[in-house]
Amino acid sequence: MDSLKNYDIDFVKLKFGQHSFDYEIDDSFFSVKDHSLVKQGNVNVHLLIDKKDRLMNFTFSIEGIVITECDVCLDSFDLPVKGTESIVIKIVEEPLESDGEIIYLGPNAVSFNVYDHIYEIICTNIPMTKTCKDNAGKPKACNPEMLKFLSEEDDTSTNFEQQTDPRWDKLKNIKE
Repeated sequence: MDSLKNYDIDFVKLKFGQHSFDYEIDDSFFSVKDHSLVKQGNVNVHLLIDKKDRLMNFTFSIEGIVITECDVCLDSFDLPVKGTESIVIKIVEEPLESDGEIIYLGPNAVSFNVYDHIYEIICTNIPMTKTCKDNAGKPKACNPEMLKFLSEEDDTSTNFEQQTDPRWDKLKNIKE
């Protein structure tokens, strides 16, 4: 996938010190992953890399909008996302298992792909509950037709709960 190559950071070519990278995330970014949590959005990502000897600090800052569905009425709306996260990349003689915040790379590594980290940061900055009130710009009301549909009482479910088996009714009268 050529689109993933756009997110490769060739850190061996970078001099010691700070380096800045900017990415404009759009719908094509989210279409790369199968079963993506986000299908559409426009997010600006600023990546600041502080390179030292055998150690690099990657600081990601995101800000933008993703299109998601309301948990109440299922209408689509623009949800603002914003956040900052950091990871540390350490070059070691023998690569170890990454522990979440520190990623260990071998001495022969020349580049690092940040696609998955950007995707993860965007997804983790989406709140657990999303409603139309969270719409970017100004809050919008939930779909009134869906709310009406959800508030209607289903007669079949209430009748089912009221009906009991007469055999069990007799057992209710037994007391110790």
